[in-house]
Amino acid sequence: MTIAFYFSSLRGRSASWSSLRDFGIGNPVGNNILPMNKSMLATVIIANIPQVILSYVYILFNSLYTCMVAGHEWTQFARHRKTLRVSSPVGAQRSTYWLQLPYRYSLPLIVLSSLLSWLASQSLFVVKIDVLDHSGPGGIRTVQPDKSILSCGFSPGAIVLAILAGTFIMLGAVLLGIQKYTSEMPVAATCSAAISAACHALDDDPDAAVLPIQWGVAGEKDGVGHCCFSSQVVTPPMVGEMYA
Repeated sequence: MTIAFYFSSLRGRSASWSSLRDFGIGNPVGNNILPMNKSMLATVIIANIPQVILSYVYILFNSLYTCMVAGHEWTQFARHRKTLRVSSPVGAQRSTYWLQLPYRYSLPLIVLSSLLSWLASQSLFVVKIDVLDHSGPGGIRTVQPDKSILSCGFSPGAIVLAILAGTFIMLGAVLLGIQKYTSEMPVAATCSAAISAACHALDDDPDAAVLPIQWGVAGEKDGVGHCCFSSQVVTPPMVGEMYA
């Protein structure tokens, strides 16, 4: 659709970056107006469809980044002793992130999403064309409502920049997704059963939740090792051994 908009806006001009620069961003140009004449409500709805789509895309990518970052932080408990991150900290516990994600992820995502939203508003926008009649007495110009056009204009330059910004967000998710976890801890993601199993501390460690903890083999029962979070000394699981 973007390519069709771009080439339909050229009409005798060469397809080049200079053409995009000449069109500008968000400028209503005669060639860049959709061939329709709708009511104000219908035109506003059409012009804001990209904003609705981008809102869902932002929620999707924010959820994706949150899941991957949470998985990374989860597995780091097998390598480093840290305190739990909870909504209402008690003792040595840490609070949750203000923006769900660490700032090194949330701030670039917010900046790129805001830029993408602004570019979307400049890519498709409401355009009203009024036809003026100069034949009135004294040369007074009067608007002819029956000949007015209410449509949507599009900006090829803004569309191209919006695609580039969206590509950066997707590449960030891909690059983060191909990173491998570096610990032996099973990936729990958001599985409540796996999280609950790791939180079954030993009876002699009742205050583990409010202390710095580490995941690993905390003890053994009937020849089966018990892996869990513990504030005590833990050892990494060994290949070939049985654990619960």
